Amino acid sequence: MEKTLGELAQYVGGRVIGDEGIKIRGVMTIDEAQEGYITFIANEKYSKKLNETRASAIIVSPKFQRANKPLLVTDNPYLAFAKLVDLMMKPEVEYSRSIHSTAVISPTARLGKDVSLYPHVCVGDRTSLGDRVVLLAGAYVGEDCQIGEDTVIYPNVVIYPNTIIGKRVTIHANIVIGSSGFGYAPDGMTYFNIPQVGNTVIEDDVVIGDNTTIHRGALGTTRIGKGTKVGSQCLIAHNVEIGENTLLIGQVSIAGSSKFGSNCTLAGGVGVVGHVEGGDNVKVGGRSGVTNDLSSGGTYLGTPAISIERMRRSYVAFQRLPQLVETVRSLGRQIRKLEEKLGL
Repeated sequence: MEKTLGELAQYVGGRVIGDEGIKIRGVMTIDEAQEGYITFIANEKYSKKLNETRASAIIVSPKFQRANKPLLVTDNPYLAFAKLVDLMMKPEVEYSRSIHSTAVISPTARLGKDVSLYPHVCVGDRTSLGDRVVLLAGAYVGEDCQIGEDTVIYPNVVIYPNTIIGKRVTIHANIVIGSSGFGYAPDGMTYFNIPQVGNTVIEDDVVIGDNTTIHRGALGTTRIGKGTKVGSQCLIAHNVEIGENTLLIGQVSIAGSSKFGSNCTLAGGVGVVGHVEGGDNVKVGGRSGVTNDLSSGGTYLGTPAISIERMRRSYVAFQRLPQLVETVRSLGRQIRKLEEKLGL
């Protein structure tokens, strides 16, 4: 696909400084870009590369108004970059719209129009698949599940019974949804297994990264809200509730019955203990440990996670700790000398 820079600016809601008629055939990184491609700068530390890149044009924020080549200026360069990759370079995927001969489909399952069921797919009793659902090789969907239209499920996904999945959901490879949570009651020297009899609900437009596990509720529902994106290798335990349009970045682990609101971000490696709540628009920095409720709109960091302002002050104090220790020791020596001098 080839577009003029002016057409691309119109598509992303930006404006052009320079030649609007220049032809662009793709998007590349600023270091790898060649003539005929557009690149982007979203971080000021890369500004020195504005005049070094071989790209024919650069997506920039309004902070950058001068360069030796055409600019596409927009308030959100990273979003513009993503939209242009989607427009110009996203490969078109054509699914089979058929059922492979090795697929095992329960006679009581209900299939919508134009479903694509690949080799060795299994669909359980009374499960319904919406129109254009895709189950790639080896996917297993248990009994009494509902999967909404245009949902794509990648290879080797396991979906346990009674799971509800909305429309346009993407579930990447090797994911487990609806398995039993970790629940045991002490019984003397052993542990009694607490049956996990709830279900899991994944709402519309959710994306779940590969190798993630989402447990069903112990009694009620584990719920992932509409538009939320879950990274790879995450663990979401029983009865967790995640609001809409929230980001759970890779290796996030959330223990049972915790709740987060909408438009939150939990960065990579965040751990959350059970039964805590985070409001809307909460942000938690990478590798933090959440042990208490978090107020809406706050940014938190550390273990235990505290407000980023407090944590920054703590980091400064920590760096001064060796000096403070030496000061205390010196004061201790001076006090002992005074005591000896005074005969105390």
